[in-house]
Amino acid sequence: MKFSLNNPKTLKKTDLSVVLVNKKALKSKKHEFDIYDNAEIINKWCSLNLFEHAKRENFLADLNQTFVSNIFNEEKNMSIALIGLGDAYKQSVDHFRQAGAHAYKLANKKQIKSLQILLPKNTEVPLFDAIQAITEGIILASYTFKKYHSKDLDKHTIYVEQIDLIIHETPTDTLKKALNSGQNIASSVILARDLINEPPIFANPVQLAKEAQKVAKETGLSIEILDEKALQKEKMNLMLAVASASSEVAPPRLIKLIYKPKKASKKTIVLIGKGVTFDSGGLDIKPADGMLDMKVDMSGAAAVLGVMKTIASLNLNFNIIGYMVCVENGVDAKAYHPGDIFIARNGLSIEISNTDAEGRLILADAITYATDNDKPDIIIDIATLTGACMVALGTKCAGLFSNDDELANSLLSLDKKTGEAFWRLPLNQDLLEGLKTPNADFKNCGDRWGGSITAALFLQQFITNDTKWAHLDIAGPATNSKAHPYLGNGGTGFAIRTLVEYLLSI
Repeated sequence: MKFSLNNPKTLKKTDLSVVLVNKKALKSKKHEFDIYDNAEIINKWCSLNLFEHAKRENFLADLNQTFVSNIFNEEKNMSIALIGLGDAYKQSVDHFRQAGAHAYKLANKKQIKSLQILLPKNTEVPLFDAIQAITEGIILASYTFKKYHSKDLDKHTIYVEQIDLIIHETPTDTLKKALNSGQNIASSVILARDLINEPPIFANPVQLAKEAQKVAKETGLSIEILDEKALQKEKMNLMLAVASASSEVAPPRLIKLIYKPKKASKKTIVLIGKGVTFDSGGLDIKPADGMLDMKVDMSGAAAVLGVMKTIASLNLNFNIIGYMVCVENGVDAKAYHPGDIFIARNGLSIEISNTDAEGRLILADAITYATDNDKPDIIIDIATLTGACMVALGTKCAGLFSNDDELANSLLSLDKKTGEAFWRLPLNQDLLEGLKTPNADFKNCGDRWGGSITAALFLQQFITNDTKWAHLDIAGPATNSKAHPYLGNGGTGFAIRTLVEYLLSI
């Protein structure tokens, strides 16, 4: 698909014209929805009946409400659609992302090649953000994972070839960059989705390392990969323990992607993603139903790869380092046991109370490794860590834990812009007692209650006092199984948009 940004002078009678409409008129009470000069041109194409017809059909421009009119004449057969954005004063950037997705789906359903979208003249959302979000929504809505289908592939054809976004002013170079930004972010999310949706027999730690090498080569990022021998040398004993059962067929990899600005900087942000490419639960094996989706347990690592791919071209002025901590948690005679005790990289002794609480183990060693080698100012880890977080927050909202209010608030403030919801949960130190054991410094799993909190508290034991830290538990929204404007079934690439916007805001 090709995108272009134009002014109203370029309006043409194309296959499908979509008008994004605010719910309330801002200057007149004549209409139930806001009509502006550019849209009146399209109304004339319909013999001035479009908006009256929409009103008769009770179109009120509620969020994602759609009205479609087809025009058949000797000059041009075409379709015109109104898509609601909701109240102009309550809109978020994500409303535009959803609108772009609906416009694309309508065009593709009609097998239309050329689509033009008219943006509203009055909105609280910055125009740059609206353009970027619409572009993202269109691309993300076009995504399907049909790599392994042998039949009916024609049902998933992308018919739309050209998308023209029409704004009420002359496009500037800055606004045109919004198109590129939307395409870059969407492509990174799709990369993550592809990797999450791949079967674990393909997307194992070694293959993820290869995918990271491709990204590094394409973007100019530096890359380092630690194999089993390097992990042993670095005393990554917790990570090696989790990987022990699958080490012959899916050996572990610690993948480090490095972005450095043109001008040297002392500031360093580290992202660490959980990359358990399949989680059987280990000897504390999951029930069969609990294993069906466990290929998605590497969503945190996929998100880090997507973020690094995006930021490589943003010319940020500080160091950004992304870690993908990749293992498979399998079952065989070499598997680590409940009751085993391992010495973490930072010297703490850890008793294994549950082999299915493996994500915090591999993240703990990675946090220490990053702290020692990169001296980060901020560490953000991203992980499908606990089912308990899903119980607390559901499947659409991620949990956020942090030792720094400013960092936490910065991440939380981005939800309306990115469409990714987080809720801050407490680091209740009273629950740390549940991680105590007479046999070692800590055990890896606490009591049943407050499971997502005890997991975060475990990770906090590996964070130094002078490091700002946030832990994102994305267990719920990492996958999607219900209808959504721009998210299909399967992996979502959750947290990529949030982290990119956060890095841009620093």
